[in-house]
Amino acid sequence: MTEVMGTFSEYIAQYGYGALFGLFFLGILGMPLPEETLLVFSGFLVSTGQLAYWPTFLVCFLGSVTAMTTAYWIGRTLGFPFLERYGRRLGMGYTVYKKTEEWFNRVGKWALPLGYFIPGVRQFTAYFAGITRLPFPTFLLYTYAGGLFWSLLFVTLGWQLGERWDELFNLIGRNLAIFFIAVFAVIAAWSYYRHQVGLKKQKRRGLP
Repeated sequence: MTEVMGTFSEYIAQYGYGALFGLFFLGILGMPLPEETLLVFSGFLVSTGQLAYWPTFLVCFLGSVTAMTTAYWIGRTLGFPFLERYGRRLGMGYTVYKKTEEWFNRVGKWALPLGYFIPGVRQFTAYFAGITRLPFPTFLLYTYAGGLFWSLLFVTLGWQLGERWDELFNLIGRNLAIFFIAVFAVIAAWSYYRHQVGLKKQKRRGLP
């Protein structure tokens, strides 16, 4: 970890805030980079005076949400037309996709803000939001709110932890991931319950 962060530190020292923006943009798009660790490390650099707090937070936030927006439009302009044109040949797979599209518009949008805190999830949520044609204003609301909180929390965490950031980050990050997975599970369960209640009401109204 120290060696990897040393490399990032040199890169940031050489290219400044532009390096931070690029790293977060590429990481969110799918390049294997430790975005959360980099956020906390950026906060640590703030504590040492190498970076300023507000520019660091703003650049990390803009890098992440710009990448998420790019991924959304890639999914919407490339993924959706492809599935609509060729998906019916998948048979049952296309049916599952359509049901998943309905589910994502109803519940899955919560994966956009919560997914920031779950490693391996945030890289896919924006693509899938575009593929399922989640309305763009809804995408902006959930994604940008999540990115704002994610960036602010972890940059502040690194700033406050200072030299102890490496020691405590893994424990904090893991517990946060578990917490947000649980939150999403509760939201999904509640939405499923309400959906089933709604279906039952519709069936009752359809009775003579």
